[in-house]
Amino acid sequence: MTEITDLASLQEAIWENQRRPRGTSQAVAAEKILDHAAQIGPQAEVRALFHLIGAYEFSADRHKALVPFARVLRLWDQDPSVFDRSSTRSLFWDFKWMTTGMLDLPQVSLAAIENWLMEMDRRYRLAGHTERAVRMSEFYVADHVGDAERAQRAFDGWLAAERGEMADCHACETARQGEFYADAGFDAKAVNHWEPVLAGRQTCAEEPHRALSRSLLPLVRLGRLDEARANHLRGYPMVKGSESLMSSVARHIEFCALTGNEPRGLELLADTPAYFQADGEPEPRMGYYAVVALLMDRLVTLGRGDLQVTGPTGRAWSAAGLAVHARTEALALAARFDERNGTTAVSERVRARLDAEPLLDRLPLGLRAVLPVADGAPSEEPDAPDADDETGEPAMPAGVSASIDQYNRARDAEDLAGMRAAMAEAIDRAGDAAPPGWRAVAHLQLSELLAADEDPSGAIHHALEAVAWADLADLGSAVVARVRLGGFLMAGGRLDEAAPVLEQALSDLDPSPEAHGDGMLVQVRWWLGECAMARQEPAEAAKHWLAAAQVAQHWPEQADHAMLANLAAEALDKAGEKLSAELAYERAADLWAEAGDARRQLRATRAWAWAVRGRDAAEASRVMTGATRVCEAALADATDPDELAELRTELPETLEQHARVIADEDLESGRFGGLYDGALAEAAALAGRAEQLLRESDDVARWCRGALLAAELAVESGETARGLELVAAVEAKVDDDEELIGFRGHAGWIRDLVTA
Repeated sequence: MTEITDLASLQEAIWENQRRPRGTSQAVAAEKILDHAAQIGPQAEVRALFHLIGAYEFSADRHKALVPFARVLRLWDQDPSVFDRSSTRSLFWDFKWMTTGMLDLPQVSLAAIENWLMEMDRRYRLAGHTERAVRMSEFYVADHVGDAERAQRAFDGWLAAERGEMADCHACETARQGEFYADAGFDAKAVNHWEPVLAGRQTCAEEPHRALSRSLLPLVRLGRLDEARANHLRGYPMVKGSESLMSSVARHIEFCALTGNEPRGLELLADTPAYFQADGEPEPRMGYYAVVALLMDRLVTLGRGDLQVTGPTGRAWSAAGLAVHARTEALALAARFDERNGTTAVSERVRARLDAEPLLDRLPLGLRAVLPVADGAPSEEPDAPDADDETGEPAMPAGVSASIDQYNRARDAEDLAGMRAAMAEAIDRAGDAAPPGWRAVAHLQLSELLAADEDPSGAIHHALEAVAWADLADLGSAVVARVRLGGFLMAGGRLDEAAPVLEQALSDLDPSPEAHGDGMLVQVRWWLGECAMARQEPAEAAKHWLAAAQVAQHWPEQADHAMLANLAAEALDKAGEKLSAELAYERAADLWAEAGDARRQLRATRAWAWAVRGRDAAEASRVMTGATRVCEAALADATDPDELAELRTELPETLEQHARVIADEDLESGRFGGLYDGALAEAAALAGRAEQLLRESDDVARWCRGALLAAELAVESGETARGLELVAAVEAKVDDDEELIGFRGHAGWIRDLVTA
């Protein structure tokens, strides 16, 4: 550890310790840092105390934070001047979790928590802070111990109080307030209250993650199943594996257990084995054990108590064994809280969670829906109908054949509406008598008909059914159905929902020609790249697009290969992988050339030049010269009037971008000393040529932009008269046109360059 002799070395020691993994070792080091800081003076002591409080917060000794916090308060009372703006804010901010945070730890007495709450109230008033955070903290205490009357008073006071700098962020407050409504049985009010968070208008580091998980069961109870499904598929990836969001993970498992998605619940359980460790925080661990017990009880009810499942380390667990263990642990932890609180509120809430009945028999998610089958165990498929004596095939109700005949006649007549109606009728008539494989195919066909008939919600609904039945039938078509579902979700802009569906499809997909084919593989990776970009994960997107491009490179037609290379280049660029982006853009430009698409070749080449620009301006200029040649050659060969018109707009755009590639950084800074010899004059000439081409354009605003760029570069390169001539021409155009008035400021700025 850095030797601590003054404030500077103290800060260095704190930074060094913060780089350690959070936990007990960091807290022990923070205690030693405090011992040294106390020898330097009160300012150093304050800084070290807050570091220790933060270290305790993320360790098994979280309850110990009360001691250094009390010490901070004594220093404040002795001399507030040793606290700077940051430490002053930390003092009052930490009051909130010194009260509400300690509720999670049954070893901290309720009397101590109430004393801290009173102290918080007193000091906030003295400091001039609003009472909003105080009332919020009081609500948490009252709600936790089951004092409904006090909780309601505090909740009302929380909402009525003025917001101040000590209030939690809007997203966190909205999420917690909605939970209060849901706990009181007002599901519709809760979901309505959460809307700003769920819609993304209020966000923070932990929202909408938590609100999405909190909304699941209220939405199911309200019958808003599409939203519940969407919030699960969207929300779980946000919280997966996060120990600080264990309670949110638990809600996703609970949702699976109560909606007929026990297999999905098992997958989530397998994602989080570390949650079973005994040194986790008691309150979230209690909730986690409760939903694990709930899920295991569902498996026992389904006759799968012998199923091997993920549980605490040290032994193998069956569902039945883990059910007993998890229930025991959850109730034991609840009893510790009740003993501390002097009420039975916590145990009552845990028992209600443990004994919850399923809300639905089945809510299709588009993900695997079949429990694993042990060796020698019977399949979980429902009983097939009795076989027909003549054919040996499952017997179907008589009306189904008539509906299929009607479907075939409509297909021959290319009657889409008739096909749709006949297939829907066949599914209804078949009912429970149809085997899973038949249902899977029928629902998949109907989903595609609905998509063709521009009914996206119907297409998604039946694709979900197709996936669920195909999984039950253990058909290879489950992958196809899952890909179709992913495609329908993508088409509807529901990328957060599509991503987990497509990821599962990718893991099951066989690209061999005799199976699903490499075309489906490329499509799935293409879509997953789009999903990753929507999540602002360009590196992940590039991974998918590069993998897809590697497959598509062997195809006879290279347009898809070129587009994937282009997309990968853009993603790599956004991910900061500049050298890789350069290579990908160069490859994309070559592929577009092979495909005979000059416009895309041109744009890829320009992007390549910009990727090179940060490394070597001269090389970037050479690449941009190549772009100009591509455009000029395409103009010479073009015969289609529309293509000619498009290329005529691309040439001045390319020339201007070339000028900026040469001088862009220096234009921003007003310095041109870093350019290579003759570069400024070259940039001015390029911009001047672009301006001349734009003179014939009907787009006056476009010409004004080009003319002002040419004017600025002309002035900077010493051609002052030419620059002022262009400025005057722009001002003359702007003078009588209100839509162009914004160009006057830029023109005036260029005039100022001359006078300066």
